Amino acid sequence: MTEDLYVLPASYGQQRLWLLEQIDPDTPLYNEAVGLRLRGPLDTAALTAAMSEVVARHEVLRSVLELEGAEVVQVVREAEPLALPVHEADSHELALAQARELAAVPFDLGRGPLVRCRLTRTGPDDHLFTVVVHHAVADGWSLGVLLAELTALYTEAVRGTDLSTVLPELAVQYADFAAWQRERLDTGELDGQLDHWRERLAGVAQPALSTDRVPAAAPERGTVQAPLRLPAAMVRQLRAVAGDTGDVTPFMVALAAYAVVLARWTRSPDVVVGLPFAGRGQEELESLVGFFVNTVPVRVDLSADPEFTAVLGQVRARCVDAYGNAEVPFELLVETLKLPRRSGRTPLTQTMLAVNNTWLPDRAEAAGVTIEPTTLLQERAHFEITVDLDGDGDELTGAVVLQADLFTQETADLLARSVTAVLRGAAMAPGTKVSALPCPLADERAAAREEEAETAPVTSTRPAGQTGAPRSATEIMLARLWTEVLERDTVGVHEEFYAAGGNSLRAVRVVMRAREQGVELPMERVLGEHTIRELAELL
Repeated sequence: MTEDLYVLPASYGQQRLWLLEQIDPDTPLYNEAVGLRLRGPLDTAALTAAMSEVVARHEVLRSVLELEGAEVVQVVREAEPLALPVHEADSHELALAQARELAAVPFDLGRGPLVRCRLTRTGPDDHLFTVVVHHAVADGWSLGVLLAELTALYTEAVRGTDLSTVLPELAVQYADFAAWQRERLDTGELDGQLDHWRERLAGVAQPALSTDRVPAAAPERGTVQAPLRLPAAMVRQLRAVAGDTGDVTPFMVALAAYAVVLARWTRSPDVVVGLPFAGRGQEELESLVGFFVNTVPVRVDLSADPEFTAVLGQVRARCVDAYGNAEVPFELLVETLKLPRRSGRTPLTQTMLAVNNTWLPDRAEAAGVTIEPTTLLQERAHFEITVDLDGDGDELTGAVVLQADLFTQETADLLARSVTAVLRGAAMAPGTKVSALPCPLADERAAAREEEAETAPVTSTRPAGQTGAPRSATEIMLARLWTEVLERDTVGVHEEFYAAGGNSLRAVRVVMRAREQGVELPMERVLGEHTIRELAELL
């Protein structure tokens, strides 16, 4: 067994993914995978040595996540040479199919390893090298770092160079970032950013999207998708019109149009969209493999039924503010704001918009071998709705991706049409108010939505001012667990868990302590808002 070298704090992002694995331990939802087609005379021993050196350089690639006491920690293991047997396939297409199967195999965050590789030969000078990592140890940027290092190391390995001398020693490791992240929070360095979010998100509503299906108890995270194209001419025209408010990027134009569609669809003028933030503001972090990406919420206020040009100005200002305060971990933001929690839903926002979320080149060269990266995994539903776009000048192309457990293909098609329709209408008449812009999704679903009741948070029926004593063996057991985990002398059966000082990690600890006593609590329910009495009634 590989020796454990260090036990170090996990980052907030790693802690969140560890918590999610406790809910659904057998899912590949957070796998990251790339297939590298290698054309040319491949030296397999050199490739094996190069990949082994990459794993040795980056401690996070040989780490696992465990619960130690009340904290999630990352355990760094000793580096070992990579074993890379050569598999055979009759064609590149078959090799890709096998690679996708490998990419869909779940990881165990506590056992590891959290990186796996496979080399498949499809011809004398044609191979597919598959690399699969868990998101807890690598993000999209990391795949670009990995490929760049692998290319440089392979070239030198073919020449027989000592690989430990090829790349400059890393100034820091991912665990240093995790410790530094927590230190900045503990010392109050990020208090100003937290204050910004408290002010910006005060009183934020969480309107329910009008879903087509009743949410499943255990969603499969499949998707329905529709292509989306925002023509350069329309984007360019709106950027020019909005020039007085500052430099508006194509991404901001897309976000403004999407916010209008969400507001019209949900009938709520208060819209929050999640944006990915690379999280590598320090130069020494740019060359690291790790999980740095953070979700940043952008809140758009359309309550005054503004003209679209005003929406563009507001979106630009909100984006600048958001990225200027983006170092607060999304997980901590949710905890700090004490937002309502509902089983199966991401707090604060259920939708994300991302542009240019890959850092892989189209091709690379290394010692006579051409490397062509291919993304292996299909879109996965991390959020209820995701808009993925790629930019080429002013033109944006991509897709809207909806969770198949909640939405139909028809809704995906309507959503894509609506974003384009809003953009087209605004380009033709930038002064048009939000309510007058064409939105097929809102227009065609208006009648149906009248009949649907908005999903509301579960409210307690307990008498005001009462906490209550346990009245059954189950409630007594739960009360003991709560007092232990919440570090309180007593807890009433009518007290709501998060209001009583709970958080997601403490909720998981309740489940684990109950499991030790032979009681299986529903993880999804425990992570939502609840009281002891409400939880006991489910058992």
